Amino acid sequence: MLLFTAKLGYQTRCFEYAARKLGVQLVYVTDRCHQLEDPWGDQAIAVHFESPEAAAYTVMEAVRGLDVSGILALGDRPAAAAAYTARGLGIRYNHPAAVEACRSKLRMREVFRDAELNVPWFRNLPIDPSPEPVLLGISYPCVLKPFSLSASQGVVRANNREEFLAAATRVRRLLKSPEILATREPNLDRMLVEGYIPGREVAVEGLLTDGVLKILAIFDKPDPLEGPYFEETIYVTPSRLPESVQQAIEKCAADAVRALGLSHGPLHAEFRINEDGVWPLEVAPRPIGGLCARSLRFSFDAPGEPMGLDNRRRSRSFHSRDYRANDHGALARCHCRLARGFKLSRISFCAGE
Repeated sequence: MLLFTAKLGYQTRCFEYAARKLGVQLVYVTDRCHQLEDPWGDQAIAVHFESPEAAAYTVMEAVRGLDVSGILALGDRPAAAAAYTARGLGIRYNHPAAVEACRSKLRMREVFRDAELNVPWFRNLPIDPSPEPVLLGISYPCVLKPFSLSASQGVVRANNREEFLAAATRVRRLLKSPEILATREPNLDRMLVEGYIPGREVAVEGLLTDGVLKILAIFDKPDPLEGPYFEETIYVTPSRLPESVQQAIEKCAADAVRALGLSHGPLHAEFRINEDGVWPLEVAPRPIGGLCARSLRFSFDAPGEPMGLDNRRRSRSFHSRDYRANDHGALARCHCRLARGFKLSRISFCAGE
């Protein structure tokens, strides 16, 4: 099993543990310097994620003659290299074009608009010179954001011209910082400006098998995320939203996945809900970031066999069950979708990444 991950990714320990229990051999693919002689002692394949096609070629050469049965990616940058590698090796995974669309907030907005999903107005603007909002017909409130950074980096709300110019300066300073330039992400000279979407925000975790989305959990974000910045704080699952709203979120998630052309593997997505319906914010072909994935634990009916590294052998249809809260009464009901043969073994709270 090939695991594409950042060299300092702390999620890898969870996968190492699961791999040992399942008897799966992990081969790491990380963005480390190829001149170093295995500094972490994990025999990882060294690549540069900013060049996904070149990274795929390096991996395919390194695993020539090996029996590779699956691919996983942790993070947005590794996902593109994983997609090109899977295509070269003939392994089921998302098409590279679908993954590339997920990496660009602009392209994602275009895809959602063309699919007639709820999308705010948006503009593709350069960071230099500083744009004049009056000349561009910008309305307020609006949100400025980089094209490809994650974890809400550089996302700023502006309610008037002065705040817009201050936010544009902040985004420009971030994108020109040595730390961001070192990532060599594309389009670091441009930003996305779009209408602010009011409402509650949720995150969705799921699994894709041959284009069919199975929802694992809906995470509420109870803190009001109204700006000017949008730092991740607390995720709570199971969701306390009405059943009809959860069904609308699941439908929007399936529509967004279909529009992007994603087909296989883990999925993390974020949405806003208001009186106009469900609005897809972002969809990513990867597990949830940080340690939030630890808030859900699944196990098979067979003793000692945890939910594994992929869903190749566990693609049966999902069903829902209700679970009661503990004595504290913090949760009225748990409405997680579990595959047949799975059982929910624990529910907990976690901090966002």
